[in-house]
Amino acid sequence: MTFKIRKMRFSKFIACFLLFFHRIAPYLVQGTNFFFAQLSHRRKFEDDNGTSASDFHYLVTGGYRPATNELVKYAVSVRVGAAKEYFGTNHICGGTIISTRAILTAAHCMYSSRGSLYQARKLMVYAGTPKRLEQAPSTQELRVRQILPHPKYRSGRLRHDIGLILLKEEITTNEHAAIMSLNDKSPSAGLACTVVGWGTVIQFGPSADEAINGDVQILPNSICENLWNFNSNGMICAKNSDDSEVDSCQGDSGGPLFCNNMVVGVVSYGEGCGEKTSAGVYTDVYHYRDWIKANSAVGLKVSLMGLVMVLLLAA
Repeated sequence: MTFKIRKMRFSKFIACFLLFFHRIAPYLVQGTNFFFAQLSHRRKFEDDNGTSASDFHYLVTGGYRPATNELVKYAVSVRVGAAKEYFGTNHICGGTIISTRAILTAAHCMYSSRGSLYQARKLMVYAGTPKRLEQAPSTQELRVRQILPHPKYRSGRLRHDIGLILLKEEITTNEHAAIMSLNDKSPSAGLACTVVGWGTVIQFGPSADEAINGDVQILPNSICENLWNFNSNGMICAKNSDDSEVDSCQGDSGGPLFCNNMVVGVVSYGEGCGEKTSAGVYTDVYHYRDWIKANSAVGLKVSLMGLVMVLLLAA
């Protein structure tokens, strides 16, 4: 795989170089394959996911903050373990609320950097919290009952990168947390979409606080097929035709690509972030809709069984 460095202004190049050196130095000392760990998936691992308390202007690379973000209520922050420093520093991925008990995310978000599947009790989901580092009155902290990566997904691979997080308790739906519908038809080239997330400011850069939107368009498969490891059978790609720097990045993994008030894609991987000659790759929700529907209903079935047991014991 070849990684291309795009041209940039000299001042921006210096800033990126310093951020890059800050990130890569520990990996050079430890002998870790930095490029595979950081670029093959759009995520940051749990041991390096904090940021300063500063409020950066960008999050989804090249994105924007609307005066009122109507989409963030459908998104959640997926976190692992306890926050080492302060609230929100253990964020690893995003996700989408598709029912009061089910979160749609990427399968690779369910695995540690060592390739082992997380235990459900290690993960937490936070809904109704547009600021990653601030526990607002609307924030809902939700325990995980079960994690379900797609059965054909293999850790470290890119195919079938989709999964479900089933919750122990129901999400309280309101103006801060709401359910998004699954895409009901195959996405077409040119479709206008918005990616939402809490990812890094720029490639290798720090994560910011408040969720950000980035507007992109679905690209035709004839273009997407030129991307590294792209497969039109279950993947779509998207970018902003007017501004190539608009893109998802590390920490946005598992988060939603919204189009026409439906979740159409799940942030999966990319060759860098905001590269002029590349695009973000997303898992195609419509392709996996039957699997999603069948398995997201498991949480509902379990809760109904629990209700029956309670009624029987009370009788």
